[in-house]
Amino acid sequence: MYSIVETGGFQYKVEVGKTLKVPSVDAAVGSSLELKSVLLFSNGKEVKVGTPVLNDASVKVEVLAHDKEDTVIVFKKKRRTRYVRRNGHRQGYTEVLVTELHSGAESEVVDQKIIERNRARIKALAAQKVQNVPLTRKEKIAQGLPKPAKVKKNSIRKSKEA
Repeated sequence: MYSIVETGGFQYKVEVGKTLKVPSVDAAVGSSLELKSVLLFSNGKEVKVGTPVLNDASVKVEVLAHDKEDTVIVFKKKRRTRYVRRNGHRQGYTEVLVTELHSGAESEVVDQKIIERNRARIKALAAQKVQNVPLTRKEKIAQGLPKPAKVKKNSIRKSKEA
């Protein structure tokens, strides 16, 4: 069973238990959303196509995480005019898990093990990101960490000679 849904101006082919990255959705992590704009529904035997959407079809998704994509570099240059511009952009996205497909009397629900596995994967990725973030100045002051000692150039030179 699969469906084609529209969200954020894009169309996605969704199946139960699959995750996808959609443009940022204003919803809390862990909450569930219902996507009503189902353009196509297929149960493997017959295909229902909407004009433009199916009225009796819906797709339920669970919000797993909010994040940003990798940096896209925008580089502009005009020769012989000293014009160079370099900008970076990171687009925000929401990662969702498809939990239920529904159309008329037909529906399919995801297994609970798949939901738990995806939640654990997101939690592990978040923990991995936190490890690589250095402390800010405010956090260092709150923890009472001492300032680094000032080193004079002569003392470095003398320590190397000794």
